[in-house]
Amino acid sequence: MAGSKFGKMVLIGALTGAVISMFDRTTRSEMSRRAMGLSDDAKYYMKNPDVLRWKIQDKSDKLKALYEQFDSDKRYLQSKAAELKELTPTVKTLVEDTKTAFVDSKDAVMEAKDDYKQMATTAFKGNHPGTDQTFVPEEAYAGGQVDGGAKKTGTSKGTFVPEEAYREGQVAGEARDNMKN
Repeated sequence: MAGSKFGKMVLIGALTGAVISMFDRTTRSEMSRRAMGLSDDAKYYMKNPDVLRWKIQDKSDKLKALYEQFDSDKRYLQSKAAELKELTPTVKTLVEDTKTAFVDSKDAVMEAKDDYKQMATTAFKGNHPGTDQTFVPEEAYAGGQVDGGAKKTGTSKGTFVPEEAYREGQVAGEARDNMKN
């Protein structure tokens, strides 16, 4: 019973509010203007029911098209969400593998760089491990600053030259000066 009293009281409150708002002159004139417009529209559609039917059909078609578009978009988004759920572990694994590969490559490059620096430092001093020769880079061969067979073949990336070659003047002056510094 309480539910039916609630509805009745809401309706009575709404009607009371409408009556009280009619005490204002501008509200009364606006409501009368709207009522006249509704009356004129009703008379027009009573005389021209085909126009009313056409407008209703047009609105119905627009709503159907909107619903179909919404439904299509919903299905598309659902399929993309499902696809993303399937790809997420694969992409995550791929990103982790790529990161690991780059970190490993970076570490290898840094290690090789440090090894080369150590080797070049000791080689330029004539203290290369396992030899008493000095390392001469390929640039010295390419520029014709070093005499020897590697210049003719062009295959060397650098070589160790005996200290005697420096003493005997077989390595050109500028390369010799660069090697000793």
